[in-house]
Amino acid sequence: MTTRSTAAITRITVGAGVVFSLAITAGCSSAPADGEANLTWDDAIGAYEIEPEIASGEAPLKVWVEYPEYGEALVEAFTAVHPDIRIELTTVSKVDAVAKMELDGEAGTGADVYFTNFTDLSGAIDSGVAAPLGEYADDITSRVGDSFAGVVSRDGELYGVPVSTESIALFYNKTLLEQLTGSIEPATTWEQIRELAAAYNDPRANRWTIRWLSGQLYYAYPVLSSLGWHLSADEGAPGLDAPALAAGLEYYGALRDLWPVNSADATWDSIEMEFAKGQTPYVITGPWSIGDFTAGAAENGFEFGVTTLPSVEGGGDAATLAGLGVGVVSGYSEHPGAARVFAAFLASDEAAAALYRTTGGIPALTRLNAQSTPGLADDPYANGVLAQAERSDLVADVGDALWTVGNSLVASVWDGVLDPAAAQDQAVSGYVDLTGLGE
Repeated sequence: MTTRSTAAITRITVGAGVVFSLAITAGCSSAPADGEANLTWDDAIGAYEIEPEIASGEAPLKVWVEYPEYGEALVEAFTAVHPDIRIELTTVSKVDAVAKMELDGEAGTGADVYFTNFTDLSGAIDSGVAAPLGEYADDITSRVGDSFAGVVSRDGELYGVPVSTESIALFYNKTLLEQLTGSIEPATTWEQIRELAAAYNDPRANRWTIRWLSGQLYYAYPVLSSLGWHLSADEGAPGLDAPALAAGLEYYGALRDLWPVNSADATWDSIEMEFAKGQTPYVITGPWSIGDFTAGAAENGFEFGVTTLPSVEGGGDAATLAGLGVGVVSGYSEHPGAARVFAAFLASDEAAAALYRTTGGIPALTRLNAQSTPGLADDPYANGVLAQAERSDLVADVGDALWTVGNSLVASVWDGVLDPAAAQDQAVSGYVDLTGLGE
């Protein structure tokens, strides 16, 4: 836990964790019947009034954040504007935040503001641990754009602040491509990759033109979407029986010629680590691999780039299922004004700079607004991921059941266990069995 003020930070080690503390006070109680009943909007400054005990530093504003270094940078930027406010930071993973808030919020030990994934926001709204941003909605939307704002909205209210986005993309070895093709320009279609593979692939040397996690829906989705299948936002009918999916699966299964490895054997070691050695022209992965690839490029003497994923010739752009990290105001917060002021700050240039500087994360802003982030405009890797993210689908209700049957669907076609039609039938019945929802 970190309590931040403009005075000092005391670091205390407790068990295996590190706790940063100046003062700890109880900050939450039961959720109010009207989440905005205690809010006052100040037209003169265009902000909610901050509660006196927070404004004076008497009590801290409690914030849960996944990455401590980002949290500290964020607090430093926020307190530059609000020097008397103290922020108490606690490290909580985004994937655990909503479930933890549902317990801690009611118990009075939860956060005023926390971070989660947009896929968990709907449940947070339903359980009352996400409160609307109120008057800040228009300003935040202008910063992040309609697409990101749309997936954190319900019934005309904005319930989250899009903070970071990520997507898989096409990583390519510029040095190797120039040696093989005479150009550093990456392929834009699967057909171009197939042409290179015909000359470069060598099974005896375990040398392949492209590698990816072939047995997962998340990685197959760009091919399927390029051929017209997009996951439906309707949880009861995700589109597993759609004709467009059948066509996509047929094409996807034929890509095994390029990477003839069983889905169970398409592992991190066989993909990212092989690219880092400098002998694989293309891999499909995400920004989490940039650090390893940068080290590998330095060690093995190559340059790499990041760009949008290849489409199927004659098809549409390859869309991915993008991720979106969001900041949320707790419905249990006793400081709803201060919490919203802090949450709105998450969409600022200063907060975006803190995110990118400390974690390398890509701010969930419009591309124009993102260019104001120091260093981001000149970062070819981040811009490659952002370019793909702009082509992505944001589907909030991708539950565990859909991932389970979707991965089985893709793997069974890839491994030749089932033909596309039989795999679709199995996926439809499996989804119904797991969810009780009709297709």
